[in-house]
Amino acid sequence: MLIARDKRQNNIAEYIIYMWQIEDLIRAYDFNIDRIQAELVSQYEVDDVQKVEIANWYSGLAESMLEEGLRTKGHLQFLVSLIDDLNDFHFRLVDSSHQPAYQKQYMEVVHNISDFRKKMGPKEKISDMEVCLTALYGLLLMRLKKIEVSEETETVINGFSQLLAMLSPLYIRYEEGKLDL
Repeated sequence: MLIARDKRQNNIAEYIIYMWQIEDLIRAYDFNIDRIQAELVSQYEVDDVQKVEIANWYSGLAESMLEEGLRTKGHLQFLVSLIDDLNDFHFRLVDSSHQPAYQKQYMEVVHNISDFRKKMGPKEKISDMEVCLTALYGLLLMRLKKIEVSEETETVINGFSQLLAMLSPLYIRYEEGKLDL
């Protein structure tokens, strides 16, 4: 909860990826809130009031995941909506005459986004931002599992990372009303 709050305020892409990790963590604990409390929440070095808040946060996410039918896969609706908003913002940047650096970075990765989208399988239209975020999350999981990643894949995903690194602070500024397009 504490990390999520910080990431949400400072880096939207990191926030989404972090929340995907939390979803997978809740699944790994088989939605068992007692285990989550005993093995995760108890490790936080915060006061008891904050531990209760953190436990309630995990519990609320777990309940929402179950209500939304996300026991084995998928993402919470508020994250799906956030990615949709982020993708809309992304295309506003691409169309803006005030963001040439962003447009240049996008043009460098647009073909790789298309290639990754095709590799993701026959799913309905997957947005550019979902492709980039999924690729980054996949790379994170591969590293955690110590799976070798080709240099070409690393280079492609690095391009996605650079695009998201440019987009995230612009999105935060836009949300705060400090960016006009």
